[in-house]
Amino acid sequence: MCMTPITPTLKLHTHLDKEGIHINSLIMKHNGNNYHLYAGTKDTIYIFSQPIALYVLTVNREHGIIGLNAYMSPEPFPINNFYMHSTKEIKDMFGPEWEQLPAIDITQKLINYLM
Repeated sequence: MCMTPITPTLKLHTHLDKEGIHINSLIMKHNGNNYHLYAGTKDTIYIFSQPIALYVLTVNREHGIIGLNAYMSPEPFPINNFYMHSTKEIKDMFGPEWEQLPAIDITQKLINYLM
């Protein structure tokens, strides 16, 4: 099935209280729907669209973490996800040159682990 990279609008929602500024959520806006993303400040975010779902790949090279979340419109939260929590785990799956792989290739392989 065809997967298309997209660049939707991302909004960071925060609130200020006596202790400082707190991050409430990171929201992706796409085709009139809002989706809650799970990403940190050191993550690189890649977003792909298919007719049946949106896939959000987050890659944190510094901490050796990869996450894939699948969204179904108009559901605001992921319906499924898969995470790899160590560089060793990532290298075991994708090889030592995993950082050179296109994000779409990583996403397509990880989709198999969402089921």
